[in-house]
Amino acid sequence: MISYDGDVLSPYESVLMRKFRPEIQLLRAIAVLAVVVYHIQPSWLPGGFVGVDVFFVISGYLITAHMLKEVESTGRLSLSQFWANRARRILPAATLAIVVTTIASLMFLPVTQLDTVTKQAVASAVYVQNFALAAQSVDYLGQGEAATPFQHFWSLSVEEQFYVVWPLLVVLALWATRRLQNRGRHSVDVFRRRFRLIAFVLFAVVCLVSFVWSVVSVGAGDPAAYFITPTRVWELGIGGLLACVLGDPQKLNSARKAMAIVGVVAIGVACVTYTGEVPAFPGASALLPTVATVAVIAAGWTTGLGSLRPIINWKPVQLVGLWSYSLYLWHFPVVVFFRERNGRPAEGVTEFVALFAVSLALAMLSFYYVEQPLRVLPFLKNSNRRALIAAGVAVAVTVAVGVTPVAKQQAVMALEQKATEQLRNDLDATIGRASLRQNSYDAFVPGYENVLIPPITEIKDDTPEYPCSERIPAKSTSATTAECIVANPDGKKTLAVVGDSHASQWVPALQKIVEGTEWRLVVYLHDSCPFSLEPRGNENKNHIECTEPNRKTLDTLVKSKPDRVITTNLNVKDFEKVDGEKHAGTSGFIKAWKPLVKAGIPITVLHDTPDFGDNEVIPDCVALHMEKDDLEKCGRKREDVQENRRTNAALKAASDKFDNVDFVNLTDLFCTESECPAVIGNVIVYRDKNHVSANYMETVADDLDKALELRP
Repeated sequence: MISYDGDVLSPYESVLMRKFRPEIQLLRAIAVLAVVVYHIQPSWLPGGFVGVDVFFVISGYLITAHMLKEVESTGRLSLSQFWANRARRILPAATLAIVVTTIASLMFLPVTQLDTVTKQAVASAVYVQNFALAAQSVDYLGQGEAATPFQHFWSLSVEEQFYVVWPLLVVLALWATRRLQNRGRHSVDVFRRRFRLIAFVLFAVVCLVSFVWSVVSVGAGDPAAYFITPTRVWELGIGGLLACVLGDPQKLNSARKAMAIVGVVAIGVACVTYTGEVPAFPGASALLPTVATVAVIAAGWTTGLGSLRPIINWKPVQLVGLWSYSLYLWHFPVVVFFRERNGRPAEGVTEFVALFAVSLALAMLSFYYVEQPLRVLPFLKNSNRRALIAAGVAVAVTVAVGVTPVAKQQAVMALEQKATEQLRNDLDATIGRASLRQNSYDAFVPGYENVLIPPITEIKDDTPEYPCSERIPAKSTSATTAECIVANPDGKKTLAVVGDSHASQWVPALQKIVEGTEWRLVVYLHDSCPFSLEPRGNENKNHIECTEPNRKTLDTLVKSKPDRVITTNLNVKDFEKVDGEKHAGTSGFIKAWKPLVKAGIPITVLHDTPDFGDNEVIPDCVALHMEKDDLEKCGRKREDVQENRRTNAALKAASDKFDNVDFVNLTDLFCTESECPAVIGNVIVYRDKNHVSANYMETVADDLDKALELRP
């Protein structure tokens, strides 16, 4: 507990401080409804995610105002009481939500997701979920994973981290004020003004550093910038700055009415016009919803014609504001569980209303039977020590429950591994591609129904392996692309594989092909980067760096003169048409390949593997539908897999410009004439949303060799 010398200060009496701010309940209602609509039906409110930013400003304002008032009323700030109050307010409902969601995950989510569920349940329980998601956002392989029911805890983690640090700044401001106060006797009013000024300066410095960090990180295309606390704390801090200068305004009613209306409209504009891509977020773009929220809070309570008072006083608005925290906690698990069980997001008004109603019902139950009762429970309310101990116990229990999903996954994995080993021993030569025919296929070979290779719990790790110290493929933001010799380092001929992760996925098959031959296999792989000298749209947005690394790779290839280059890439759709080309991306491929052709280096261009779309992680679908015996729901019609479209068409068009470039379409290795299955001959074809598993690729080696004619 920190205090200053002298008499206890009386409250700052020149400003009427209302204990209840109904206009803030309006903001809470707007914020939570925006987020809920965005998560259930994002097309209805593409910028609804800014509701989180509104919550940040509100939290920063209320918490700071409370601490400032305590210091000015008592002359001290009790850190134990502050943190105990936060625990009473936040932990009961959050603990219940995490525990129930974890248990529900065992029933509603596929076993493939359970390890991630455990990681994020534990991260949410200890309020570091934002950093867990930040790590996943910069992990290219992790981006193929489905959203877990805990992802919305990232914003609560930011707030909890803020609650740890921000009071220390208040303590520092109080200490500095006391040092100045000791130099002479001053009135309570002088103390207050000095204290608020020092606090304001400290807050302003933190906000400025955080804001600059946010703008720079977003401008550099860092995907972690959306989640990490350093890029977000300014949004809470701006509320703290407001608390330093704002009392309860009573004058200029007309001006304040206009300010409140403009603020609400500005939040609405952000909700409607912002999207997940435009503008880059948070950065400077977050100024619109945050400053708009400041305006509404600063406007305070207004009356008369043109006031928001009728809307503010409307009981449903006040109730939604009252339930906003619980509604935020419960809605996202409901959305995720619905999507996973149905294999698609909610569609139409009826499903939206159903999901919203379920979320609201859970929020009401949580609020009235857990959040409020425990918040005012005398056993906890009358003792900060007991409240903090209870908080520690709650976190420990939540973590203990959080590890149950991965325990279940480990048990399933042990059973799967035995069955998979038996299958490999008995039928290794007939699995995978061998079960695919022109007009039909076998999902499972007789006698081994529902046995998968690899085990479903291991599928996400079924990736190509590289014997090099560098990261292969290079990160999407890397300025260089490393060379890696994969097989036969002493080979007389060199086969170079160039491209993105969709070029990488062919490497397991190529490794089998070059075994026992004179071919040396070398790769130049870069995540998200087709081998092109025209920038993708994502590169123009600073999300990736491709063009310059590709130039360096091209120079290396021209100098080293491999005997053949193989290239392919994800069938992307964000190239812009240039030079009058028919298919976007064509000229960039031509520019990249032309120096190789001039150097006499043959090039084989592979049509991309079938595009299953980005709506579903295929192994998750397999895990859910295998037990229902309807795996066909996880496949795609061949007419829907973007064959000969987008950059596939551009690759073909570019290859037609050269005599020394062959274009090869091997879609028949993955599809019948009409269907592209998710499981063929007991082998899971895809390890995520779009990458072919290493195990399946190994089964196409012979067919790939026939197309490439590498073996003598």
